[in-house]
Amino acid sequence: MIVTFFDREDETNHLSRTVIGDNDRLFQILEGLRNRLPFFCELVGENGFHLMVGVGEMGCVQYSRCDGTPPHLVAIADSQQLRDGYSEFLINGTPTPVPNRFCMPFDSILEIVGYFRETGRAHPECKWEEI
Repeated sequence: MIVTFFDREDETNHLSRTVIGDNDRLFQILEGLRNRLPFFCELVGENGFHLMVGVGEMGCVQYSRCDGTPPHLVAIADSQQLRDGYSEFLINGTPTPVPNRFCMPFDSILEIVGYFRETGRAHPECKWEEI
């Protein structure tokens, strides 16, 4: 499936609106942006669903419909990774707190976004919580 990348923190990012048709390119873009302060980007699928992705040392993912109707699912970190507190990800210059139980290593984020790029669906081996 084709996805379009949007940087939701830096609207001047030349990569915003990049159309991506393979995981290698998707991973290259995301890995290349990890040196910034943690921020949100969006991957919009041609199937009417999108992912909001927290990019940083740790990351997070929300899966939902582009039209705003349910479901709104957030990936839950493995139980051994659950921690108290919050991590912040920037969106439009505003730090947005995300409970740490939704934050996971970036390799896990890449697996989730790769599956979405391939299928347009939420990764079936990930635990999801409806919000």
